[in-house]
Amino acid sequence: MASSKKISDESLQKLCKAGTAKQPGSYARWYAYVSQELANAPQHDGGSGDFDYSIEQHLVKENRQDDLLRFAELKRRLYETSIVEKKDELLRFFAMMSYFRVNGVQKKINAERTRSESETDVKQLGSGDFAFLRHTPGGDSEKSPGFQQGFSPLRHIEINHSHISRRESLAESISSNVSSRSAVCRNLESGYSQHDLIREVIFAFNGIGGSVFIDDCGDGTFRISQKLKGSLRQHASHLAEIGTLNFKIRKIIDSVPHIGAPYCLTALVSAIRDQLHEFNRLITNLEAQLRQSSRESPMTLLQIRIITHQPKCHLKWLATVANECKDKKGGALLSTLHMLVQHGDPKVREWLTPLLTAASAPFYSILSEWLERGTLNDPHMEFFISADNETIVNNFWHRKYSLRESMRPSFISQAQANMVLTTGKSVAFLTQCCGKVPKDFKIPGLQEAIENCSDKLWEVDGALQVCIEVAHRDFSKEALVVMMQDGKLALHLQAMRRYMLLGSGDFIKSLMECAAEELNKKAGNLMTHTLTPKLETAIRSSNAQYEDEDVLNRLDVKLLYMYNEEYGWDIFSLQYCIDGPIAMIFPPEVKVKYLSLFNALWRAKRMEWLLSNMWRSQAISARELRKMTEIGPLIRELSVLISEMNQFMRQMQYYLLFECVECQWSLLQAAINQAASLDDIIQAHSKFLDNILKSCFLDEQNFSKESQHLTLILRHIYNYILDVCKLEAEFDKLINTEFQRRKDLEKRYEQLEEASMYGITKDDEEKEKYALKRFSNAITKIQVTLVLNADGYREKVKTFLLALASHPNEDLQFLSLRLDFNEYYKTLDKRLSAPHTLSYRRRSSLMAPYVNMTVSAEF
Repeated sequence: MASSKKISDESLQKLCKAGTAKQPGSYARWYAYVSQELANAPQHDGGSGDFDYSIEQHLVKENRQDDLLRFAELKRRLYETSIVEKKDELLRFFAMMSYFRVNGVQKKINAERTRSESETDVKQLGSGDFAFLRHTPGGDSEKSPGFQQGFSPLRHIEINHSHISRRESLAESISSNVSSRSAVCRNLESGYSQHDLIREVIFAFNGIGGSVFIDDCGDGTFRISQKLKGSLRQHASHLAEIGTLNFKIRKIIDSVPHIGAPYCLTALVSAIRDQLHEFNRLITNLEAQLRQSSRESPMTLLQIRIITHQPKCHLKWLATVANECKDKKGGALLSTLHMLVQHGDPKVREWLTPLLTAASAPFYSILSEWLERGTLNDPHMEFFISADNETIVNNFWHRKYSLRESMRPSFISQAQANMVLTTGKSVAFLTQCCGKVPKDFKIPGLQEAIENCSDKLWEVDGALQVCIEVAHRDFSKEALVVMMQDGKLALHLQAMRRYMLLGSGDFIKSLMECAAEELNKKAGNLMTHTLTPKLETAIRSSNAQYEDEDVLNRLDVKLLYMYNEEYGWDIFSLQYCIDGPIAMIFPPEVKVKYLSLFNALWRAKRMEWLLSNMWRSQAISARELRKMTEIGPLIRELSVLISEMNQFMRQMQYYLLFECVECQWSLLQAAINQAASLDDIIQAHSKFLDNILKSCFLDEQNFSKESQHLTLILRHIYNYILDVCKLEAEFDKLINTEFQRRKDLEKRYEQLEEASMYGITKDDEEKEKYALKRFSNAITKIQVTLVLNADGYREKVKTFLLALASHPNEDLQFLSLRLDFNEYYKTLDKRLSAPHTLSYRRRSSLMAPYVNMTVSAEF
């Protein structure tokens, strides 16, 4: 530990000047005396050796216990520092200064005599109390690897451990120099010989009680015999704790079965057994030394306590590990071990790191198999990834594999766990679904990184982290290429937009015209096989006939569940059948979202189609009905209302199909072009659908009060449009009947005139009056109903516009402006004239009447 060279003359002069700073005249005498002493002092290679021992002996003789403890503490701090090189010479220098200051140069001879006597005592130490520390039978103690790990006999006590106070440890190390004769006398007084006591101690180390260490309960908790008094009882209590620790550790690890236990726990128990094996070797050495001890150099309890001081600390940590991990497995066990390893004492880390390494071996074996094969061999559910083998192919990516947070080790971050999950899922997809990864594939550098595992293994620049990042990039890219090329992902996404999101307008219009007759029936009378031919007809009569054959084969009709009295329009839907690997992008929950969007867009498209048909019908019959002047005001009022509704629905159609669907579709295409893995595409597709649902007021996961209110108002507006359509159909039937009656009457008059038959009978006049009155009453009734419907419709539109204006989404606020482009509704409600500020939005939201109704399931 100390340097073998003398302290330099320059350094010696600086030390002497510093020591005589308050006595300048004494510098020359100090320097001359110290130089001579250091020049004549012998050199020792064994550290502080006999010189510090002579100082301790001197302090013991003068009964200076406090100074003795202070000296030992300062000496320990001196030899632990790496700044001072010549520690022995510096210690000798301070001792000489002390002698010089106390006794003066006159007593130099006495000091020399004392030093020579001390050297003589140290030379005889080989046959004293600590002789057995320098030699063990067969030399096993020094060569055993277990002793190098913490169970080797100690030449110096580790007095900085947290479980033993520094003062007690120092007192024990100093009191070990006391003559063994006094200890033997005390042993005789207590009725036990030193040999018997040590033999009892060795039995206690193995968990076996005796006459001194009494185990009343058989649980390894020893009670010390009352015959032992004083220091012997204190030493015995200290040593009994070692046996208790050993007993408890073995009891815990023996309770773990050899077969059927979790892999990580089994590996930890095996590692603890290996370290306990080294403790058993220490006990064997003590037994051998006990047999070879003699009366002249007997072993003492104090010597055993000194030897087992560090092993006891080791056993305490092993007991802590065994107790904390006995009921844990897998990642939870590794988290506990990792927390214990993060200790400030390097010795504790040296003891516990091998346990963490051993317990991690099964975990890393599962990890490597998951990353290279995409399979999980985890019968005890110790890994942080779980597999559901009953999951169907459609839910392979979303449901088959998931994170098990309870088993995620604390040294693995959430981002790293997600990367491992995605990498393994990509390998499983390529292997199980596509057969792309060979069975003997190995990730370069993975096994080497696992074999050389350390605390920095999972750091950002760690070897394992680098391997996982490379594997994640390569496998994700390969899975993406397979999905885009073999699975034709882009083609199927385009088909979903055209047919499920009404992107192909001519096909949707043709489908409505072909299936209208069937869809006007009650829902209970509707059959799928009657609608399938209508779908085929719509395909042949539109540009859909040029679609890819695979896409057309997947397009089919679907009827939803019926609620109450519904018509075919309410339960009709299209479905796009997807199977194979591509189905991972379209799990059942995604298909439900597409159905919800189709129903909402289909309903809005139907309203626009009905209004267009009404406008066309009125435009065709307008010329013929000019003669019926009494229906002029009603036709004009009906035309205005239909135009008003038509404008509203066209703006809504533009918003839904262009701003909601097409704008989000362009963002989805950009995300797909930049995607680096399947997860990126899945997330972008999910975001695409969620944004459209939210824009269409169908955000079911967060069905906010604003969206619910807008949905209810839209439903009422659609109901008013349907009522007007029914009223228009009734009106059209009425006026056509009346028009035909009048036409027939004129024809009859012409026939009478040609036959020279003139005059109308009274019965004919009465019938004509009755017919005209009945027609007039019907027109009045229709006109009243039309006015009520118009007022109700306009009130709901005003409420809808106010709700849009007060919505936090700016796109919906601008939609309110477009729906009232000519400011007609502003003249009906002054609240719509207020500026769109935050304070107004809050105020108008309070003023807008909310309808206390729930959305029906079919809507």
